Amino acid sequence: MRIEGEGLLLRVFCGESDTWHGKPLDKAIVERAREAGMAGATVLRGIEGFGAHSRIHTSRLLRLSRIRRW
Repeated sequence: MRIEGEGLLLRVFCGESDTWHGKPLDKAIVERAREAGMAGATVLRGIEGFGAHSRIHTSRLLRLSRIRRW
């Protein structure tokens, strides 16, 4: 099936632990997008980045090894 015409991009940022009605939020969004007849959906996992305050966010376990123990 080919969908023609203009399209829109919807980008949603959520955490891995975010849920909606007991299911992972990313899964719920993809299922709802499919039910709505959207052309497609993709879930990407961000490992590291920074936002408006330039604070680095990471999901790496190595970050735990940087904690000083006194």
